[in-house]
Amino acid sequence: MTDMNAKLKNRIDELIREEVLSGTSLIMSIFGDCIFQRGGVISLASLIQLMDVFGFNERSVRTAVCRLGQNGWLTSEKIGRTSYYRVTESSRKRFIIAHDKIYGLNHHEWDQKWDLVLLSSVELENKAILKKELERLGFANIATNVMAYPGCDEFEVHNLLYNLNMTEQVVVFRAEALHLWPESYPTLKRMVENNWPIAQLHERYDKFINDFRDFLNMVEDGEFTELQAFQLRILLVHQYRRILLKDPSLPLELLPTDWLALTARNLTSNLYQTVIGASEEFFLDIARTAEGTMPPAHPKFYKRFGGLKLTEAAY
Repeated sequence: MTDMNAKLKNRIDELIREEVLSGTSLIMSIFGDCIFQRGGVISLASLIQLMDVFGFNERSVRTAVCRLGQNGWLTSEKIGRTSYYRVTESSRKRFIIAHDKIYGLNHHEWDQKWDLVLLSSVELENKAILKKELERLGFANIATNVMAYPGCDEFEVHNLLYNLNMTEQVVVFRAEALHLWPESYPTLKRMVENNWPIAQLHERYDKFINDFRDFLNMVEDGEFTELQAFQLRILLVHQYRRILLKDPSLPLELLPTDWLALTARNLTSNLYQTVIGASEEFFLDIARTAEGTMPPAHPKFYKRFGGLKLTEAAY
């Protein structure tokens, strides 16, 4: 092992210790990043091997997949003496949404309109459920029984209300802030900072950038093993996913001038591109389905971060 490999190994081990990784959350990252675009199924034995490189033993992996099964994310089947876990039909939509948010280009122009959802007519037992789902779409509670988001995806809101059978309980408005005096816009930005977790997200992006910028500098010359590439890929996506799925993707006009989301995205893309080839070699050497090796990846896999530098035939 070269000095650079040893240094990289120590730094990866240090990050794994520091982050106190959740087994269920890390398995979700592996499913979303490696498995979902290759049919969405893998043997439990393969998953145990993949999780072992992050310090999780067989018992902890079995407990984690059991919990994910109880929560409706995964389902299992047994063929002979081997168990296989696959993404459930009910969770596929969530995986697709997460995939597009993590690997796609999501910036859109804001039309200066706000979408307001009035909850005063929602039955009490349904209100908590609806608020949680709206928060997942980026909405925040700006007043009693009023949730807001600047420029929401109307199709997503429509589907949410329809699937929750709340179309007759909710009123949705479109509004526009009136800039009646010069201080209006700074006041609007303060309202955003008070109701969305802007400061916390900024801190998390800052730590993420500091952690993984060092890794990018260490691997740019190609001095890493397939194992290290896989560890870095999953840790990178895992940490980025945890931040990004909490980020409401507000228009840049409403965010601080030193907002770090774009810097974090560019760093993630560059490091992911650097390790993807070697990490796929490691993953495909271990991962198995009931039919044998993993099937070819879906074309969407190769479009991640604007296009992966991989040959489709090779992976």
